[in-house]
Amino acid sequence: MKNPNGYGTVSIIDRKSRRRKPYRVQVFVDWTDEGKPIKKTIGYARTRAEGKQMLAKYHDEPFDLDMNNVTFEYLFDKWYEYKKTTRIGDKAKKKYLSIRKKYDIIENKAFNDITRSDLQMVVDESGVNADYQSRILNLYRQMYKFAKGNNIKVGNDVSMFVNIPEREESTMHKPFTDDEISLLWANRNDIVDLVLIDIYSGVRPGELLVISEIHDDYFITGLKTESGKNRVVPLNHKIKDIFHSSVEKGLLKKYKTSDNLYQAWKKEFERLGIGSHTPYDCRHTFATLMDRAKADEHSIKLIMGHRINDLTKRVYTHKLIEDLITEINKI
Repeated sequence: MKNPNGYGTVSIIDRKSRRRKPYRVQVFVDWTDEGKPIKKTIGYARTRAEGKQMLAKYHDEPFDLDMNNVTFEYLFDKWYEYKKTTRIGDKAKKKYLSIRKKYDIIENKAFNDITRSDLQMVVDESGVNADYQSRILNLYRQMYKFAKGNNIKVGNDVSMFVNIPEREESTMHKPFTDDEISLLWANRNDIVDLVLIDIYSGVRPGELLVISEIHDDYFITGLKTESGKNRVVPLNHKIKDIFHSSVEKGLLKKYKTSDNLYQAWKKEFERLGIGSHTPYDCRHTFATLMDRAKADEHSIKLIMGHRINDLTKRVYTHKLIEDLITEINKI
């Protein structure tokens, strides 16, 4: 059945194209002075049938086709083109395109109309862990900032209200035993000292390499999640002097990556006859020691950079830092 005049068209861009969505969906908006139709694209489809459904939906619920009401898909394409001008690597490009697929269920919705419920649905149906869910929301936030910076009308950033379950520690990690910890203390050297710092601070291995501030009783570091970045890590009294000595020796700048650090640790573990351990076992050991010492659960989450739903409790006041130092010294 033929569509009425001015209804719109679904046309294939290039039959030889390997695009995921080769069909362009356009609607009529006006005429040129020469009497030719002016069309605007409302989106792209995998099949002609899908394109016709998009047209029908548009006519049922028409939306503005100017830059103040573009679809998620349209804005992503614009943002992605901009992102490529920043010379991101091929690995980053693949990462963004992979995350983009999680938004397929709302890709044709006007970005300005996306609600918290929409984003919650994207996260809940993503089928990935909490860390990856955070990356999904981070893509939305980057697009939101891009829209703001390009005078595209957007409402509030609704991503801050989306709930992500707390990240679960992998069952692959096992804590160091008391005997193994004693063995480390009895065989201290520069490398073993870094292992002890990791065990008694609970940081991710790579976070030792990106410390931004150093104070007498704590340092500031963080990677990965929003709740983990720029966080205060108090120094347990057992490793306070060891930490500052390691900093003075330049040990934390000696290793460029966490893998370089891990390879050095492995040799020490083999030398001491300690069983197989990954760097993340230090973090798991810290959580075990804090739990055994009956440290405050909220403080443990803050120190380790776990997600905390109450945003007000993430503000580091002088008193809170003192409380964290008190809690970590329970070990």
